[in-house]
Amino acid sequence: MKTKRILCALVAILGLAVLQGQAQQLTINIRYTGENGSARKYVEEMESSGIAARIRAIEGCLGYDYFYPADDPEGVLLIDSWENQEALNRYHASSAMQEAAALREKYGLGNRTVRMFTPMMPGRRQNPPQQNGK
Repeated sequence: MKTKRILCALVAILGLAVLQGQAQQLTINIRYTGENGSARKYVEEMESSGIAARIRAIEGCLGYDYFYPADDPEGVLLIDSWENQEALNRYHASSAMQEAAALREKYGLGNRTVRMFTPMMPGRRQNPPQQNGK
């Protein structure tokens, strides 16, 4: 009986290791806050300059969209989705990412909340979203 429990535990651990090693889709929610309409101006320039379009064209980008919270006239929510971590890494290494960061600085959007999600798989418990204040 004890051997059977140990074997089941090992199989479960190996199964989790395999699942974690698989490429997983990522969805990231980033809420920015500015002052005096700066968040909306940032989005307008991201779109009009073509930076957002270049980000959307990066291989593995599944979505890159801005939304305005009804309860915060000084905020903006970015929801971006990527096929996997490698696609997100391509974005982070791109010149478009550097341009977007420069615009965030230009408009003073230093206050942000980041949450990262992966899709739930049947029979798998989802980890709580990761948060940071970068």
